[in-house]
Amino acid sequence: MQYYLISDLDHTLLNEQGRLSQRTIHAVVSSGLSLMLASARMPAQMLDVINQLQLKGPQTALNGAVVFQPNQDKFEILNQHAIPDPAAQKVQELIESVFPQLNLTWMDAFAWHVSTYDQGVANEIFYTGIKPVYDVHNRPIQNALQMLLIIEDPILLKKVKSAILSLQSAEIAVHEAGDGYLTINAASADKSQAAHYLINHGLASYDQLMAFGDDENDLPLLKSVSHPVAMANASQNVKESAEIIALSNEKDGIAQIIERIAPNKDQVRYT
Repeated sequence: MQYYLISDLDHTLLNEQGRLSQRTIHAVVSSGLSLMLASARMPAQMLDVINQLQLKGPQTALNGAVVFQPNQDKFEILNQHAIPDPAAQKVQELIESVFPQLNLTWMDAFAWHVSTYDQGVANEIFYTGIKPVYDVHNRPIQNALQMLLIIEDPILLKKVKSAILSLQSAEIAVHEAGDGYLTINAASADKSQAAHYLINHGLASYDQLMAFGDDENDLPLLKSVSHPVAMANASQNVKESAEIIALSNEKDGIAQIIERIAPNKDQVRYT
């Protein structure tokens, strides 16, 4: 069987420095297998990785809110699911009134919108290389594909997540993406959109799909494919949803699996 791979980026395909190992690059490029990335990142934050891996097919960003076709330093939007403006603005009002110490940022397909510069924003700039667009504070959020809160305190994160869920909006979905990241998307957007897009457009069958993940926001993806793989560094509930447990991202777990399943195994072997 010729597998079609789908992979999360951070803490899955990338190491803990947010980089691709040479073994992973070699495995993907030489394998002959197709790979779709499915990340919480924006499209622009994924282009460097896409180019290093020489990926040609469609890719998924912002937790499934966007499917896009990359082309070097540009991309074309193929599909998107925006948060309805009233729902986004309810979340915005909640954060500003109940948790004013937090910095709510948001993304459309092309820009990361920030009204306050703080350490979380600085860390994200350093980690991903993307520069934000600075908006007027308190401007109503419109046309958002994803909203982001970076909350280091795990107790506060749970409290904020509970408060957002208490809005009881059927139009939004809330995910923890690890490292204190809390993302809000349209209810119709999750990483299973990656698998649905490939199947619906005849690019792969359900039986061909193998997906890799490590955290809560990867669960919809893992549950939508025939061969779900959790990293050794994955959370316990992700491991329980997996058919296979790969080595950790620091030990090139995905590269090892590719070396085993690639049709041209001899060319993929890394020395």
